[in-house]
Amino acid sequence: MAIYKNLAAALIACAIAGSPATAQTTTHRPAYGCFKVTVPELNIRQTAFSTGAVVATAYKNEILVKRRRFCTLRGFWCPVTTNKGIQGFADKSMMAVAACPARLSQ
Repeated sequence: MAIYKNLAAALIACAIAGSPATAQTTTHRPAYGCFKVTVPELNIRQTAFSTGAVVATAYKNEILVKRRRFCTLRGFWCPVTTNKGIQGFADKSMMAVAACPARLSQ
């Protein structure tokens, strides 16, 4: 009986540890998804207000990474990150939910 317990413990330890090849091939996609810009130009603002300073501009078909699970309370502004790593807020009505491209995987 003790042999089976030791064998089971050893198998569980191996499964938890995994192999080095498994650890190297693990990828992480953006946690909250991505948006695709649907207008010719979209201002990325410092704050979630139309009066916020413009920190970047995104162009049609550009993919923006969503930084948080939910957009602002009323849902008009979403926190995003541009391809260049600039963080800000974008108007949700000017974007569409899109699949995150593989290049954003780490």
